[in-house]
Amino acid sequence: MKILAVDFDGVISDSALKSLFVSHNAYCQYFGLKVKKNFGGKLFTFENWEEIKKQYKKEMDNYRRLRSYIELSGDFFVIIKIMEEQVQIKDQQEFIAYRSQLQFDYQFFRELFFEEKEEWQKKSFRKGKPFIVPFNRNILVLK
Repeated sequence: MKILAVDFDGVISDSALKSLFVSHNAYCQYFGLKVKKNFGGKLFTFENWEEIKKQYKKEMDNYRRLRSYIELSGDFFVIIKIMEEQVQIKDQQEFIAYRSQLQFDYQFFRELFFEEKEEWQKKSFRKGKPFIVPFNRNILVLK
């Protein structure tokens, strides 16, 4: 028997942290080494991921809160920028206002985001561990 499980709404897998992993690395790739202020200036790797999640819990929590404001694929960039600049955003309207004032090539970032995502998925599956962050319950993740 073969099973294909597709999860678009976060029921099987919570993609929030995966999105952070990919968007942070794409952001650093876009701007280069000089702007890496978030997460101690480190790129995320499979080797440092668990330690960074523990060490930067406050930033992780802030990212999860800001992620609820996403409307467009380029908003991942906006979140990383907000975190880097330490801008206080209280609600959706403030998020939209901040996003609208940015001069940024969202299409280019979107392409970087999906290139980075594809690369990490390849690395993940090569090691035999899918890069999936399941909820804390008994779930069999098939690849």
